[in-house]
Amino acid sequence: MNKKTLQTFCAIIFLFLFSTNMIVAQTSYQPDGLVKKTITGVQVDLASVTVKDDDGKILDTSTILQMMQSGKYSIDTYVDEQERIKELVLRPKQDVETVSGQNSSLNGLKEELEEIRMRDQALRMFSGCFLNSFEGNSNSEGYRRYLISLMTQEDKKNQENVIKIIDEHGWLGISQVGETANNALFLVIQHAAVEILEKYFPLLKESAEKGESRLADMALMDDRIRMYRKTKQLYGSQTTVINGKSYVWPIEDAKNVDERRNSVQLPPLADYLKIMGLSYPQDELPDELF
Repeated sequence: MNKKTLQTFCAIIFLFLFSTNMIVAQTSYQPDGLVKKTITGVQVDLASVTVKDDDGKILDTSTILQMMQSGKYSIDTYVDEQERIKELVLRPKQDVETVSGQNSSLNGLKEELEEIRMRDQALRMFSGCFLNSFEGNSNSEGYRRYLISLMTQEDKKNQENVIKIIDEHGWLGISQVGETANNALFLVIQHAAVEILEKYFPLLKESAEKGESRLADMALMDDRIRMYRKTKQLYGSQTTVINGKSYVWPIEDAKNVDERRNSVQLPPLADYLKIMGLSYPQDELPDELF
């Protein structure tokens, strides 16, 4: 895929993610040996994944662009046992009005939260795609700052909306609004200031312990609070950048970290860090970490 095509592809994916009022219809093709995964903050490397349609047919770039431009398809993401993204499947959508389900009040909150989640993740997921497509451009730093400013603006709006929902309805569980909408609560609060994380973490913890939220979400928020408060994390999920270099935030009782990670349905630490080109333990930790 040349740079011009990549720029077009990235732009279409960006616009596609911001389409609304549709949900995914009943699926047919299911990849063998892969698991459908709700992506949270992962940049998708389009050069390393296979893109298929709802019948399992591999799609070329031209067809992908046409399908996404139509606004009639959504993307399902599938990962392998190491949580690596292997396939993207474009599925037909159907109008929200045709889907029956829970009462209208919860359906309205479900749709609102799914929309908020999409807006929270869109810029994060494809920022790498955009920046790579402009690599070498004299304005690349300007593009980076602009993307960060967009994320900051979107985060502020999302936090206001989600906090209002939580304060009025509590931490809505998976059985009430589904996994995607429930996950939106975590993502938006996770991107807020530490004082907000600390205020709402007990609600997420209680929900996760009841099976109404993901244990992994609870673990990631726990780690982030600890990092913000400059204490060691428990699950090894948090990294930081100092002077342009990435570091794993120090881990409490590191020899047992994989046991803790397994208890909250997270993959082994080495597999998780390998995706980012990191390892643990690490040498020469800078003084700035604490």
